[in-house]
Amino acid sequence: MSLRALLRRIVLPPLAAGLAVTGLALPARADSITDFPLLVLDLTDTITVIDGQSKTVKFEVDNFGGGAAEDVRISFGAMPAGIGFVPPAGCSATECKLDKLAAGEKHAYTFSVKADAATAAITSSFEVGIALGLEEWDEVDVAVVRTSKGGVDLEIGAIDDLKLGRGESAELPPVAIKNTGNVKSATLGLVLGSLEGVTPDMDRYRNCEYDTDEGAVVCVLDQTLAAGQSATVDPATPLAFKAAKDATGPQGYFAAVSAVGLTDKYVAAFTKRNAGKTGDKLALKTTSSAAAITDGDVDDDLNPDDNTAAFTITTPMAPADVKALGGVFEGATGDSATVEVGEQNLGPFATALLDFKSLPYVHVKLPAGVELTKADEFCLPGTSLDDVDVDGTLASRDWVCLVLGQLRKGDKETFAFTGTIGDGSHDAGFVQVGKSVQDTVPGNDRAALTVEEQDSLPLTGPSAGLLAGAGALLLAAGVFLFRIARRRRIITVA
Repeated sequence: MSLRALLRRIVLPPLAAGLAVTGLALPARADSITDFPLLVLDLTDTITVIDGQSKTVKFEVDNFGGGAAEDVRISFGAMPAGIGFVPPAGCSATECKLDKLAAGEKHAYTFSVKADAATAAITSSFEVGIALGLEEWDEVDVAVVRTSKGGVDLEIGAIDDLKLGRGESAELPPVAIKNTGNVKSATLGLVLGSLEGVTPDMDRYRNCEYDTDEGAVVCVLDQTLAAGQSATVDPATPLAFKAAKDATGPQGYFAAVSAVGLTDKYVAAFTKRNAGKTGDKLALKTTSSAAAITDGDVDDDLNPDDNTAAFTITTPMAPADVKALGGVFEGATGDSATVEVGEQNLGPFATALLDFKSLPYVHVKLPAGVELTKADEFCLPGTSLDDVDVDGTLASRDWVCLVLGQLRKGDKETFAFTGTIGDGSHDAGFVQVGKSVQDTVPGNDRAALTVEEQDSLPLTGPSAGLLAGAGALLLAAGVFLFRIARRRRIITVA
């Protein structure tokens, strides 16, 4: 993998890697979308094991939904012969049980495998699944690959979540790195990335450089790790992250730190680019010695998924005044007319990124006397997120429209409705912005949606658009828009 590809991968939140979760579905009528749990396994799909050595594997169960999950079960499928599976502490050989996982919480587990060269196949596999009661939510097919050759296997320790005020910086506790392989690593590098709104705060170090295109920092260390050797980032030169002065909130920003082995070619180019740069030098502090050191640099990693530690940086509430945008169906009786309605952010801060605990939406009530022929693909019949009918029809006057994008100051999000203007009265409808902790100015949260009849407009006929399964599909995509990136491959850069 190139460094460019690595940077693009590390700065993406794990939730943005997919558009659906296997086996998930909304009920025909969602009692409360915001109280809906969303369970996902964050687990590698490939484990490479050196013959005769044990490999420890960490994974998490995450609830990204807005509701608590109860009676959570993690199941381990039939184990192939000879892989020496040891289940997580407190679990049986086939199952882990978790009574409750609150909205936004995650739970970490650790198991190990040790392939027996005499009985285990070169590649074996088993399934790990997660279920809520009797309902299956996610499943990962895990391949266990034996190798007699071995190699470098860098692992990075877990990093706790942070809370930062706008404009503040915080240092991470010393991050641990270990080479669990049987070959000495190449020159070590650390890659720090995050979502826009928070950034690595590494300007003081002369052996770090910021990639402006990808928003990540790469630090080159004049150190290697021998087989079995461990180290931590020197407390005198800590890693740090900072929140932007205009960071929105409340918001949990994805951030990550990766340890990689760097080729001589990349190190030479990096050194040339940064010649003459002044400042402190980021360094590691060895915490254990190693045995069986071998010669040569390495440009690969047996298990790249555990080279990365992901965590969340949370920022406080930032006000964003969102006003409703109404509209007018204009035309004569029998005409087809289209309106675009929605919301606009008046600032001063941007709205928060999508959060399943409080999905942003607008409630659109159509005026009387308009026969709807086409609804926006991001809207479904209903009056609120607690009252959405995924099987509703165009006959509904009430619609709920999901606002999936982040709105910066001045940005708008609009939704199109097309209908035929009928004869008779046209009692006004409205557009109502859903409640938000950021919106401290409620006076402009509702706008009128009306009909203005005209006598001389040409007839265009009703739209042929019909509400089929598209609306339901897109609401499901909205609710399940983000999925964990279980393949955050971190392979030595070339």
